[in-house]
Amino acid sequence: MWKLWHLLFGWDYVIWSNSAADGIARVHAGFGQGPWYWRYRCTHCADRIRSAEQVIWLTCEPSKYLPE
Repeated sequence: MWKLWHLLFGWDYVIWSNSAADGIARVHAGFGQGPWYWRYRCTHCADRIRSAEQVIWLTCEPSKYLPE
């Protein structure tokens, strides 16, 4: 589904994982705070992306959101 949304709307996606779970999430521009994604949207748990190695980038290069 994320491939279709990227094609239709241009949204970018990453794969995240931690010790308890993993998933695919849409990247949001942070407007001064840096890029972020919903880790658990139902509980409103969001994570900021601080480095390119923190997640696996599916639809774009990290340089699109993170300064080099």
